[in-house]
Amino acid sequence: MNRVPWAATVVLLALPLSAQDTRTVTEPVRPTACVTLDAQLAIVGDTTLAAADEARLDTPRIQAAINGCAAGQAVVLRAQGAKRAFVSGALQLKTGVTLVVDTTAVLFASRDPRQFDTAPGACGVLSQGPRGCKPLIAADRADHSGVMGPGTIDGRGWAALLRGGPTWWEMAEQARDTKYSQQNPRLIVTSRSNDFTLYRLTLRNSPNFHVVIERADGFTAWGVIINTPRGARNTDGIDPSGSRNVSIVHSYIHTGDDNIAIKAGGAGAARNITVANSHFYNGHGVSVGSETDGGGGAILVRDVTFVGTDNALRIK
Repeated sequence: MNRVPWAATVVLLALPLSAQDTRTVTEPVRPTACVTLDAQLAIVGDTTLAAADEARLDTPRIQAAINGCAAGQAVVLRAQGAKRAFVSGALQLKTGVTLVVDTTAVLFASRDPRQFDTAPGACGVLSQGPRGCKPLIAADRADHSGVMGPGTIDGRGWAALLRGGPTWWEMAEQARDTKYSQQNPRLIVTSRSNDFTLYRLTLRNSPNFHVVIERADGFTAWGVIINTPRGARNTDGIDPSGSRNVSIVHSYIHTGDDNIAIKAGGAGAARNITVANSHFYNGHGVSVGSETDGGGGAILVRDVTFVGTDNALRIK
């Protein structure tokens, strides 16, 4: 099955027939707020910020709120009338804390590569070195954390970087067929963070992959919308890597690369994964690979509609 020019519903059962997330997954519940932060910036054209507001970073107050929040609670980003925007560099979640982007609020990723540097000057360039950009939101060994909506996180991959230079997506095109990699930030990356949750959240215009889940036991994406245009290179929707007990359900993914890519490389095996009751539009469909040397199986894709994808299911 190479192309699906019409809507298709596909079921893939990897033996044994019990293939799927072994957890009992129910609709997530938003935690009680430990603190609510009000937006201080207005949105221009529902897509970006005024130039003067780009330097008014919310990173310190959001990170301080996360650091001060107790496990089992949430930091809420709240819109206030016409002021409904936040802008941030790299943020770090901690165990048990959820970041909530509330109704009509938008969290914009900064267009300043320096806000994501893993080393001075490492982000926003083409290089052969190690990963040069931190993600907008990271969770490292932060079990039971998550990000919830119903607001929006916007990476503005289409927008020119501050202090000159191309857009994030133009940089990705420049790297095509070269020995260099584009050093672009991802939106959400977790590492060894079990039972991580994404719920009723819209993600759009990521400079690179939208969501990467590495070495997790337990991940739920429920009611997630990913909306990034066709042609935005390397903008995978959700990539579970070396993880088990994964459920991606009731979600809508429209992106420029793999809608979902299940990977099993150096991070280990990918097992017990359910993709169900979802709709995928532009993108490459549900992919297994490229990395498969870690092994895996027990993957169930059920009741998924593919409209306009290059493939429904593919093994790289």
